[in-house]
Amino acid sequence: MTSSPAASTRRHLGNFLALGIGNYGAMVVSMGINAMLTRRLGVDEFGRLALLLTTSQVIALLTANWSQSAVVRFGALEVNASGSTARTFWTRLWIVAPFALLPALAALIYGDVFASYLGVPLWGLSVVWIHFIAALAVSTVGTMFQARQEMKRYGVTLFLDKALMAAALLLAPRGWLASPLPVLGAYAGSSMLVAIGGLTMLGRQALLPITFHVPAIRAMWTFASPLMLSSWAGMLGTSWFDMLVIRWYRSPTELGWYSLGTLLAGVLQQVAIIMSTLLLPQLSVLVASGDLARVRTLVDRVLPYWLLGTSLLFSVAVVTGPLVVPFVFGRAFEPSLPVLAILMVASSALTVFSVFSTLASAFGATWTLTLITILSGTVNVVGNLFLIPPYGILGGALATVLAYFTSAVGVMLFVQRRWSLNVMPLFWLSAPVVVTSTLYLTTTGTVFFVLTPLLCAVAVYGLVRRFGLFTPADATFIRSLGPSALWGTR
Repeated sequence: MTSSPAASTRRHLGNFLALGIGNYGAMVVSMGINAMLTRRLGVDEFGRLALLLTTSQVIALLTANWSQSAVVRFGALEVNASGSTARTFWTRLWIVAPFALLPALAALIYGDVFASYLGVPLWGLSVVWIHFIAALAVSTVGTMFQARQEMKRYGVTLFLDKALMAAALLLAPRGWLASPLPVLGAYAGSSMLVAIGGLTMLGRQALLPITFHVPAIRAMWTFASPLMLSSWAGMLGTSWFDMLVIRWYRSPTELGWYSLGTLLAGVLQQVAIIMSTLLLPQLSVLVASGDLARVRTLVDRVLPYWLLGTSLLFSVAVVTGPLVVPFVFGRAFEPSLPVLAILMVASSALTVFSVFSTLASAFGATWTLTLITILSGTVNVVGNLFLIPPYGILGGALATVLAYFTSAVGVMLFVQRRWSLNVMPLFWLSAPVVVTSTLYLTTTGTVFFVLTPLLCAVAVYGLVRRFGLFTPADATFIRSLGPSALWGTR
């Protein structure tokens, strides 16, 4: 049944607002959680907690995360065809389940080695694995909501996952959550409770009947297996490898500083993920129906506003960091600020990559994304090995910029050549955050706070002129287009 344009517009606007509120609400709560943890644990123990969380994330990258895009893609198509997502849910489960058991097997064989590296007792490895399972469960629920375009429920899931953790920190006796392993257990408990609630909201019609459909398994595996390779290669391009090298060459204190810088950057990078979350199910349907005109409309008339807005947001983070970080996390974490400034440039490149990799994924170009990710991961590995020994944590952040820039350029060149979309000029929209971060690293005090708004204003003015933004004709076009015309109705 096709809904009216007005109803479709309200639905898409409601989805965007719900997802935005849920994601940003989760970001705010996450900031509060980490403010409590930095003061409760101190720099060294906070760094060790970050290492445990990163280990769980690495396990997820190796075993499961590569299949998330497949769930959204095939789930959206299944919903569009039959209104159900049961086949997609069980197909993903059969594919991922054997991989999810491998970390437990590895812990049984090499437990002493892993425990020694992480600085935990042997039983602590079980906490890491339980956290991975809980995170996998809640992410599975989230991808199902995305596939069903139930963004309001997805937003609630994002928020509650952080809110329950914050409640645990506030309500539990202080002695219970005063070291990394109990805190990791609290994270796991929060995610598992939210996953159970999400499965209840999905209901029987979304999960039943239980199926083992070989053609569906084959199709999802064919789509997702290249992404498995890119996920594994992408692991080398994440902060996990940075932290491994930093831990080898530097002190736990510097690991704690770098951990907070990457954590804050990761919170802000959720902004980029929102657009990708909204785009993938919609683009999958548009591509499947052959409606490339709407895809071109999205790229030419909407993305410039998004990329410029995120660049300005990252600039604001750099400017306000010297005021916010010492106040919220304590002056002991001030050395995290240069790391954050550099990573904001990387975040702008990540925003570009996340949008265009979503487009490439919708077209099924997963092997291309794998090659780009391998190249990006290689750049990060080489950059870390050459830059961290002489420059420390700043070298790790610079290596991340190089890696993210490589992946963004790679996917943009692919999209531009494959579908004749002139997208490379969109990179100029990152200019405000590049200017702001450069000034932060090269100037101090009054000079920084005076020059930054002036030069950013000049950059924004030039970009508005270059891309023809905020014109009356453009405003009229967007009003006439509306969400329902852009995305289509169902």
